[in-house]
Amino acid sequence: MSPHAEPAPPPEDQRPITTSVTVSGTEAALIRELAAVLGRTPEALALEYAAGSLKLPTGTIGESEFADWALFDGPSDLASRAEEDLAQGFGR
Repeated sequence: MSPHAEPAPPPEDQRPITTSVTVSGTEAALIRELAAVLGRTPEALALEYAAGSLKLPTGTIGESEFADWALFDGPSDLASRAEEDLAQGFGR
């Protein structure tokens, strides 16, 4: 080996990484509700929230950037269509 040769790279660290995240209050309640709707664990969503990849609404609906955020993603006219169906007797 010549004196000017580059040093060998260090071996990759293969040890697992363990972390702990605690979410409380309103954020925890929202994460629990969202997890139930998505069929995921609250712990998985809490990790995403802590990493910044999951955004939660910070204000009341209509007052924040998440005004169109909802746990239900259905047709916008669902309520009026349901009323029409009930009026026609489909709800029995």
